[in-house]
Amino acid sequence: MIAVSMGASLYTAVQTSGIKTKLNALQAQVVEVENNGKSLYGSVEGHFAQLAKSGGGIAGTDGDVKSAVQAALAGLEEDKLAEKRAELYKGWEQVSVNKDGRYIYGNPDARFTLVNYEDLECPFCKQFHKTPKYLVDTANNGAVNWEWRHFNLAFHEPMATKAAMTAECVAEQKGPKGFWGATNYWFEHTQGNGKGFEDIASIPALFELDKTAFDTCMQDPNIIQRIKRDMDAGTKDGVNGTPTTIVIDNKTGERESIVGARPFAGFVEVIERMVKGESEKAPAAAPAKK
Repeated sequence: MIAVSMGASLYTAVQTSGIKTKLNALQAQVVEVENNGKSLYGSVEGHFAQLAKSGGGIAGTDGDVKSAVQAALAGLEEDKLAEKRAELYKGWEQVSVNKDGRYIYGNPDARFTLVNYEDLECPFCKQFHKTPKYLVDTANNGAVNWEWRHFNLAFHEPMATKAAMTAECVAEQKGPKGFWGATNYWFEHTQGNGKGFEDIASIPALFELDKTAFDTCMQDPNIIQRIKRDMDAGTKDGVNGTPTTIVIDNKTGERESIVGARPFAGFVEVIERMVKGESEKAPAAAPAKK
């Protein structure tokens, strides 16, 4: 386990002011890249359509022109898919599964764990999703990790369970990295509130899954039971809404529940208070012998 000195700050290198602005700027950059990609694809498609109509320097019959256009568009589509695949796991490199079979992001031996109960169709969870990741990524010496637990809300069904099962079934073939990639992808694309998104059927191809195995997994009662286990644990932990995060000090056993999409600084305050509390409880050093 990574040691954290009593009284030492876990976030000394982090300026908590302006975090929301930085996260919003990052999201804006992602949207801009996506829009630019759509614009490029549309312009190239239009160019080839014009060539097909006029002959535009492509020698051969109408069939040759049509084949050339189709091949070009297929190539563009494959390039676009390759770019999407490259982004799926970006930033989700340090992942694992703990002894209870739950997915962990960050150092598996971290002193602090954020046990996060989420619903993939919850709009507040969608808004909150980058916060625990940032808490893990910026903590000194790998002192914080993040454990996911499903907690599907009844008024988001049946889409909430479909989303949870999708993430679990991607993980069945791609491991913990697939799980975190799939949850992140879902949050980026869903409309939320049980509406999902139009292109759900493309997920097996996007993640390069065996489609037959994926479809079988989506009906697997063991996967349903895995989700139910998380929800039962949430009920035991007093969870009645999402997101809810249980901050656990794995060294002292201290726990604190944080309800809602609290800002980054609120979590830092709780973690730092736990470190300080341990320092204050520590026995004073014995006086040196003369």
